[in-house]
Amino acid sequence: MEKKLVNYQQFLDGYKAGDIMVLVNKSKAGDFAMSEFADKGNKRAHQLWTWAGLAMLIPIPIILLIFQGWIYAVGSFILGLIINNAARRSAEQFILRNMVESENFWDYVLMHGGAIMRDAQDNEIASEFLDRMANKTAQPSN
Repeated sequence: MEKKLVNYQQFLDGYKAGDIMVLVNKSKAGDFAMSEFADKGNKRAHQLWTWAGLAMLIPIPIILLIFQGWIYAVGSFILGLIINNAARRSAEQFILRNMVESENFWDYVLMHGGAIMRDAQDNEIASEFLDRMANKTAQPSN
């Protein structure tokens, strides 16, 4: 089967029409949300919630265990897990929104394996730009 290639405008049209699905790599989403190409407002929000979740997971339960009791410590730990999970999911949404808003970010995420695109028949779709770049590097220069 031939690989389907799209440019950025075709991606936007297909994504808005629901013909193209974008699957974000969950393990890399936070890194892309903090990248230099990402929206600065998203960076601050991601950073705030990630740090809040970490605080609720480690130091606050220890302090609560010492001064308040184990029930408060367990509650804080569970709340920290919920916040961290929500921060990861919101990072994925940041990536999708930034991909729609910026062609440079779209290229950056696809180039570094942060997302894959699929059509309605579950066939993988690739970027024309990245395919051209891959073909240029594969050909030896004279």
